[in-house]
Amino acid sequence: MAMAYVRREEPMPSIPQTFSISDFLTWDRQKQLELQPQFQRGSVWTPQAQSFLIDTILRELPIPAVYIRTRIDAVTQSSIREVVDGQQRLRAILAFAANGIRLSTRSPDFGGQRYNDLSQDRKDAFLSYNISTVQLLNASDAEVLEVFARLNSYSVKVTPAELRHAKYDEPVKWAIWNTTRENGALWDEYHVVSLRDSVRLKNTTLVAELYMAFANGLGDGGEEKVGGFYKNNIKRDEAYFVDLTALVQKNMNVAIGTFGPSFSETTFFDAPNFLLLVCAVAFVAGELPASALTADVENKRGVGLSHANAANRLPLLATAVENDDIDGPYATFVVASKSSTQRISSRRPRFAAIVNAIAA
Repeated sequence: MAMAYVRREEPMPSIPQTFSISDFLTWDRQKQLELQPQFQRGSVWTPQAQSFLIDTILRELPIPAVYIRTRIDAVTQSSIREVVDGQQRLRAILAFAANGIRLSTRSPDFGGQRYNDLSQDRKDAFLSYNISTVQLLNASDAEVLEVFARLNSYSVKVTPAELRHAKYDEPVKWAIWNTTRENGALWDEYHVVSLRDSVRLKNTTLVAELYMAFANGLGDGGEEKVGGFYKNNIKRDEAYFVDLTALVQKNMNVAIGTFGPSFSETTFFDAPNFLLLVCAVAFVAGELPASALTADVENKRGVGLSHANAANRLPLLATAVENDDIDGPYATFVVASKSSTQRISSRRPRFAAIVNAIAA
């Protein structure tokens, strides 16, 4: 039976505050912190997810707010704090403070360390780290559910990229994530993927498609295909991604360094055609696997990149797209750039046009 909302005569106090990690540790020691009331699921975070959270705190970056229901007993003059939202975060924090978590080797500054391995300054910074906390004072169960309902009503639907980032902790995720982070200029300077979309991790989708192309050959794209790539590579170890990452990064660097200064405001620095530009750079260098999509230009494989040809020909394609010229000599490229850009039928003519424009 659904729990009805019981209206108070006065509004339920809801107090945003900040508490340090040392406050939460004290409450836990004093048995004043309940981590698993009926509103919370069991502890399900992976060690990798716990490590990522602690790394975030040690870097003094923000984490999501915690919601607690504070029950005040006037007779015993004590408080019990039930964690309404944020149980898994607090479990990880408490476990790390108890020396129970070793940070992942993927943490560049803290890899392999436990709490006891930190310097005294780092320990002090960890203990004094402030967690944004909303206290629901003496709230009833029904009122807590009301809070959840209102919070969820403002929630933004999770993107497929966000779901993948939460679901996977294997090397395939971290290779793509690290490459995305290391190429920040693509998002904050060139806006290949907008900052708004990058916040939702959609830039990892573009990088994942580059990994797909360099691993398996260029083909259909889209979120479903990217999800399949993660799933199919879930058992690959870190060593597998070392050479693949280097190849992706090398060709991204060439594309950015060669074309960024002159073409950053054109279609070639929008995600769909940037993907093909990087692949075309690799193709003329002989570094992209063959696929059905590359069949039209196999005679250009490995011929090298001509800066002169690119300087003369790419502007013609870019201008045609900008002018929406669907009747001119580059109509096929223009139409394909405006259609479903993830399909082979759209990518094949665009890829061929870019290869022919930059090939020696």
